[in-house]
Amino acid sequence: MSDKRVLVFGDSIAYGAWDTQGGWVDRLKRAAHQQTLESEGQTKVQIINLGIGGDSSTKILARLESEITARYSASWSFILVFSFNANDERTRNAVPETPLDQFNRNTQTIIDIAKKHSDKILFVGTTPTREPEVSLKDAKYSDERIVEYEAAQKAIVEAAGITFVDVRETFESADENVFSYDKIHLNDAGHTLLADLVKPKLEELTE
Repeated sequence: MSDKRVLVFGDSIAYGAWDTQGGWVDRLKRAAHQQTLESEGQTKVQIINLGIGGDSSTKILARLESEITARYSASWSFILVFSFNANDERTRNAVPETPLDQFNRNTQTIIDIAKKHSDKILFVGTTPTREPEVSLKDAKYSDERIVEYEAAQKAIVEAAGITFVDVRETFESADENVFSYDKIHLNDAGHTLLADLVKPKLEELTE
């Protein structure tokens, strides 16, 4: 059994804003460390957070190959996790950062590159915004557009035979507030919820 190196590519929510415990990826990382300790090194899963605030599919695509190559080791097999969408659909002066057709092409190219390095790939859906439209700095985020972009992404991902983790319904029905002050990023409860949704799907790939 080879050791697993999980690379997580995404935006500020993947990075962990604004969770006092580091974010959903760090929560999974701590669980993986605990598993390694309990198995006395028989099971090793290394989770590396490559989320960058503000990243879109275009920015992830630009660094994807070099990020993967820099972390190659013959001792560790890759699992690649992706979570992006909201920064692609955000608008400035009513113009989306990434037009939908370009977003689709970027998603497909990201999948093509990922498959060169691993057959274990996971896409995580985008959490909704707390309100239908949210302004942050000089950009507007539309939950309606997030839904549109996510539907297109999910179709491409599933057509490629890759698991897509749906999170929207769970977040929409959450019993407690899961958003931070800015109504788009998550708080501690939101990151906990997201980690709980991703964890069983990731574990399927690490078995």
